[in-house]
Amino acid sequence: MKNAVILFGSPRKKGNTVELAGAMSAALKEKGWGVRTLYLNDLNIRPCQGCYVCLPDGVCRINDDMKDVRKYIMESDLIVYATPIYWFGPSGQLKLVMDRSIAFMDENFGSRIEGKKAVTLTTFGDEDMDSCRPAIEIFEKTFDLLKVAYAGRVDAPGCQPQGGVKREYIDKTRALAESLA
Repeated sequence: MKNAVILFGSPRKKGNTVELAGAMSAALKEKGWGVRTLYLNDLNIRPCQGCYVCLPDGVCRINDDMKDVRKYIMESDLIVYATPIYWFGPSGQLKLVMDRSIAFMDENFGSRIEGKKAVTLTTFGDEDMDSCRPAIEIFEKTFDLLKVAYAGRVDAPGCQPQGGVKREYIDKTRALAESLA
C-alpha cells in the first residue's frame, strides 16, 4: 500500500484549504492509499536554528513535534503541502516545517527523501493567479533541493471565508489525486 501525508498548514480546520485537502485525502483513500493528515497548527514546531546538527544523522536537536512530522514524511510516498496563501507565501505553520526540512539533507547536502513525490494545494482570496507564484517558487526550489518530484498542484483563487472554494478546484484536486494513484 502506498502512503501519503498531508501537511495541513492552515490555522482554520473549517476553512477553504480543508476542502482541497479533504478532496485529496478522499480520492487517495478510494484508490487504496493510507493517508495521514497532520494539522500543523495543533503541533509544537519551533523554528530552525540553522545549527546543522541534523546533517550527520537527520535528527534535529530541537525536541518537539517535528520528530513525528519527519517520521510520517519518511514513511510516505507522497507529501501533500496544503496551505492558504498569506502575504504571497505559504502559511507560517507550513513554513516552519519546510525550514526544518534541512534535516532531510545529509552532510553533502544529498537528500534523504529523494524519489518521493510532492503536490501542493493552495487557496487564496485574490482572483489574480500570480498571487500564489512566490509560494510556488518556494515549493519548486524546496522540492528541487530535496530531489522530490513535483507531481502537480492545484491553486484555488477567489476563495471566500469558509466554503468559498469553487467546485472546479475540488474536481481538479480529485483528478490530481487519481492521476497519482
